[in-house]
Amino acid sequence: MRLSVRAYIPNPLRCIQCQHFGHSKTSCRGTLTCARCAEVGHESTECTRTEKCVNYKGEHTSFSRNCFAWKQEKEIISTKIKKQIPYQEERKLVKSQTPTHGNSYVSVAKKSFSAPTIEKNPDVSAVPSSKPSAFTTKGISSNNQLANSILSICCSRQ
Repeated sequence: MRLSVRAYIPNPLRCIQCQHFGHSKTSCRGTLTCARCAEVGHESTECTRTEKCVNYKGEHTSFSRNCFAWKQEKEIISTKIKKQIPYQEERKLVKSQTPTHGNSYVSVAKKSFSAPTIEKNPDVSAVPSSKPSAFTTKGISSNNQLANSILSICCSRQ
């Protein structure tokens, strides 16, 4: 008989007092916040207001599995277990690889961008010709080729 075994990956720990991930009510220093509407001062048991997430201000409850914060925490826990590394270390790794809220690739790409203009064929005749120096490398046969190489390196860095 053959069985496949896989690691158990628990759901993210969410505080039922402040609705943030990573701690429980017993160690919470936050204020009582509704899990349904994200308003401070009441519980979600009898709340009828529109849904709003505490973590990312989305139009869903704080306990929704569609929440970006929930998915990110789930990924942190999953990778932590698979790589067998501490939670805080994995959290830093995932946070550094994840774009910040409201600053997605699309929003950055939509901003106007003007690249600096680079002259494609610079005038090489302005470079004085002299005897090859000790810096002339094998494969460059003349001063003109050396000047072209230097100009192409300089122009590509702008």
